[in-house]
Order: sequence, then C-alpha cells, then structure tokens
Amino acid sequence: MCFIPIYPFYSKANSFTLKIVKRANKNSFSGQYIVYIYFLFYIIFLQLTLHPQTYSSRFVGQIDKISVKDIILPEFCLRMSYSYSDIQDILLSIKTDGLLQPIIVRPKDNGLFEIVAGCRRYLSCKSLGWKKVTCHIMHLNDRQAYEIALIENIKRNSISPLEEAVAFRNYVYDNGWGSITELANKMGTSPSYISKRIALLDLPNDIHEKIEKMILPPSSAEELLQIKNSEKQSELANLISKRHLSIKQIRKKIKEDPYYCENSEMIDVRSELQSFNKTVVALRIALNRISDMMNDDDNSDKEDKENFLINEMLSFNARVLRDQIDYVLRTKKKYAKNIFKCHRLMTKN
Repeated sequence: MCFIPIYPFYSKANSFTLKIVKRANKNSFSGQYIVYIYFLFYIIFLQLTLHPQTYSSRFVGQIDKISVKDIILPEFCLRMSYSYSDIQDILLSIKTDGLLQPIIVRPKDNGLFEIVAGCRRYLSCKSLGWKKVTCHIMHLNDRQAYEIALIENIKRNSISPLEEAVAFRNYVYDNGWGSITELANKMGTSPSYISKRIALLDLPNDIHEKIEKMILPPSSAEELLQIKNSEKQSELANLISKRHLSIKQIRKKIKEDPYYCENSEMIDVRSELQSFNKTVVALRIALNRISDMMNDDDNSDKEDKENFLINEMLSFNARVLRDQIDYVLRTKKKYAKNIFKCHRLMTKN
C-alpha cells in the first residue's frame, strides 16, 4: 500500500480529496499517478486564489470629478492648434450624450492636474460651462504621460502627420526617452515608419502646407526626400498634386528624369551623418536614464552619506554626457560643411 501525502486544503474539498486518495490506494499505480496530477493542479489553484495578481496603482489610478479651474493643459502638447470644427463636433456630442470617456490627468506638485489625454474634451466641457469634469487620475512621469498621450492621439487619428513627426522627434532626439526601435514597439508600428515620419520635417515649408491641407499625401512626400534640392522638391510636389501621381510614377520620374536624379551625393551624406545621429540618441537615452535614477533617489526618504555620494557621481556622469552630446553635435556640423568638398574631390580623382 502506497502512502500519499495529504496537504491542508479548504474544508469543502477535504471529503472529495479523501475519497480520491482511498480509491488510489486500492487501485494500481496508474490511479495513484492521476491523484498526483490532481494534487498538482489543486496546489496551483490555491496559489492563484490565495495570491492573486496585483497591478500597480500608478497605471490603474482612480476616477473622480475635478474642478475645471484645477485642470491645466499639458506642457508637452502634441497638437499645434485646435480647429473650431473639431471642438464643435465634440461639444455637440458631449452636450447630447455627456462625457462618455473620462479625461486622463496627472497630479502636479502645485496641487493642479495636468491633462495627459483629452484636451478637446476638456475645452468642450469648459465651453459648456461645466464646473467639474470626470477625470481618470494617474500618477505618471513625463515620459509615461507623453507615451499615453501619443498612443491615444494616434488611435483616435486626432493629430496630423507633421504633428506626429514632431512628437516622434521630441521623444527620440530632443528628450532622449528611447530609440526609434523602442518607440516603434510601444506604438505598435515599424521603425521605418517612425524614421520616415521624422524625415518629413526636413522638407520645405510649402510642402508642409500641402501635407497639412491634405493636398499632398505623406507617402508621396516621403519620396521627395531622395532629391537634394529644395526647389526641385517643391516643383515635383506641385506636379504630384496637380497630376495626382502615384508612388510608382513618382519613383520612376525621380530615377529616370535627369532633372531630379542628381541625388547620389545627398544620399551618401545622409548615410554618413546617421552615425552622428545614432550617437546623439544613445547619449541622450543614457542621460535620461541617469536623470531618472537621480529623481528616484531624491524621492526616497533615506538621506545618508552613501546616497549623497551616489548622487554626486550620477550628476558628474550627467555633466560628462551633456558635454559629449555638445561635442558630437559640433563635430556633425563641421563634418556636414566639408563633406561635399570631400565627395567632389574623390569623384574627380
């Protein structure tokens, strides 16, 4: 007769467990093997019920009504401007159906609440004369708030392609919160999509106006980046908007037309300058990680000598990284000025 250990279970399951154990002791080895499997699944069940999964309150937050006077617009606003038609449509919807989705806000040190997502809903409620607005309060830092605002606006298609490009550039290059690949994983898109969006900002202002007015599609504008001359870019953009050229027709014209195909030097320059851009992004990401560590130490209650020395070391490394970023940017400018001369000398020889 084989001995089978019995673990403490709930009182309701004790009788059922004892019946299975008695039958297994009487039966063959296969019956005892089934009982062991039963015990295994039962222990897993107990672990899940006694220790349920918990989620951080930082991202769950709480729902509450906040006075309109205590709510402020975000410091890093993704939209350049708000059209009257967009505000009017949301205003009519809120007036008839109410505020269906709360505004996401985060508390600030001055006692006010900054909007993370829902600026148009807030402006509509304010125009309707509401004194309090239902808000979803979340405790977020600048990077987390920026990510949530970016994801919300992209899902709602509430920002233009150029506003999206500026937001991507601010995240990767200006703030150094992550690389293009990391941002692409968070946005659920490809790195090439983000890099092409950021490259739209290098086009002339008249092309930007066509993109904003939806005269020129962003995908067609991306093909203009192969041309080095801004005047030729604008001329081809006018031709695309007039003749409604497709992507294949634009690529064929750039490759076969000698007026536009003189772009080999510009492509070489951009490929060589990518190393400088990647270096700056890596240094800014490291600088941002150090600043996050310093903020975590400042928020902690321990203020002993060891923490003071760690903060001094981190601040020293932050200064070194800032100096390195400035040095790389200066070197990039000098290299960009002389690179065309080097290419011309190499082609002549």
